[in-house]
Amino acid sequence: MPIETGMFDGLGASYEDGSKAALLSAIARSAEELTSGKGWPEGVNDLLAALGRVTGVSRVWIFQTVALTPTHITQNYAFEWAAEPRYRQIGMPMFSMFTNPIDQPGYRELIQSRRNGEWQKILTRHLVPGWLFDSQTLQGIKSMLTIPVMVDDEWWGTLGFDDCEREYDWTDVEIALLRTAAYLISNAVLRDRLSAKRKQFDILRRITDSSAWSFDFTTGQVWCAAELIHSMPMPAENIYLSLRAGLRLLHPPDRHALLRSVRDHMLGNKDVFRQDLRLVTDCGDLRWVELVGNLRRSGNGRPEQLAGIAVDIRARKQEEERLREEAGTDPLTGVLNRRMFWREMQAQLDLAVDQGDPFALLVLDIDHFKILNDNYGHGVGDVILRGFAERCASAVRSQDLVARMGGDEFVILLPGKRCRAARNVAERILENVASAPFPVDARDHQVTASIGLYIHDGSLSTPARVFERADEALYRAKRQGRNRLAEAGECLCAE
Repeated sequence: MPIETGMFDGLGASYEDGSKAALLSAIARSAEELTSGKGWPEGVNDLLAALGRVTGVSRVWIFQTVALTPTHITQNYAFEWAAEPRYRQIGMPMFSMFTNPIDQPGYRELIQSRRNGEWQKILTRHLVPGWLFDSQTLQGIKSMLTIPVMVDDEWWGTLGFDDCEREYDWTDVEIALLRTAAYLISNAVLRDRLSAKRKQFDILRRITDSSAWSFDFTTGQVWCAAELIHSMPMPAENIYLSLRAGLRLLHPPDRHALLRSVRDHMLGNKDVFRQDLRLVTDCGDLRWVELVGNLRRSGNGRPEQLAGIAVDIRARKQEEERLREEAGTDPLTGVLNRRMFWREMQAQLDLAVDQGDPFALLVLDIDHFKILNDNYGHGVGDVILRGFAERCASAVRSQDLVARMGGDEFVILLPGKRCRAARNVAERILENVASAPFPVDARDHQVTASIGLYIHDGSLSTPARVFERADEALYRAKRQGRNRLAEAGECLCAE
């Protein structure tokens, strides 16, 4: 047969020959289990068993470094394979989360060597008398090989091979192959950490409705979880975009604000980056999120990555908008309140002075409203006030502003309106109010209103002065018999 085939799990099945090929096959098979099969911790136990059988040692073990101080080291006997029960040590009190002083002859140097990522092989009879010699002798170890397990460039633990029967001198090739096994363990640790972080983030995401994101300053790439920009569940686990493409996912008014905020964060000394912005989803909807992240810098201080989570804050923004509306609107009628009117009035006056555009101001109140309140009660008065505000609002444009100043006094700001157009609006309101009664508790109440009109021509003035001129016109309408419009002197000319 010109081509031979076979299953990978059948390769290197015989571990007894102790050859380099058998050792390499054992590592390869364990690598498959650790990366795509059993994983942590079951796959690690199988790896130690495979290494123990192929090398012929008495014991293969992993010590995890729990804590390291200048004077002591705490380790835990995390994994072990033993050729025979008499070689087993895992579970013994002396090896369960044990602490040793490192200020022992030769031991400090051994610890430092492992921290540096170096391998160590020991023949016990060659050791100088002292703590390490006594420890090896007590355990019946004649020869030992240890290889540090490095995770993120830190000494995580130690992979060890004890031989209680032979004084075995490990070759460079064997050490190099076993170093590969240490890399597999390191990878399994990282995968386990990643799995734990994913579980933690899944819990966080469910609680806070958040998604992950990052920006790499080196590559200029934006990464984000798919659910951040997709309205429907997507099979993709993550999305990589250029900075330009990433910015296109933002609502245009928020793009410069984000870049400015990132720049300020990089120049400042705050630990946490925060920015509210709106994302454009794949369906074209706007979604409010708060970006929360940290800036990571290199050893020389250069920014490397800005990463964090995006928390869905749509509910918060809706509540903020509700509070904002409540702060700026009259709770009884729903139109702007007095405070908001003065602010809008100042803005309109500034615009008129800058551009020379006129605007009109109407001041209105309900005729004989106090008598109506006294005769029928404030409950009836409140219903009529609401109806009055609705009829005023129905007579103006969307850009016009209706506000309640207090009691039964209202104002209407008409941007861009001159005398004739403003007069038409006022007369329409008078008709709307007087043409139909206000039904309250099965009783119809006929109501009329009086209006004062002032046209501002764009000259320098103040909101109070503009209001005063329109208010003077209102009182003239009252004196002239009510249910009518009176105009300030500047409006008497025909257009």
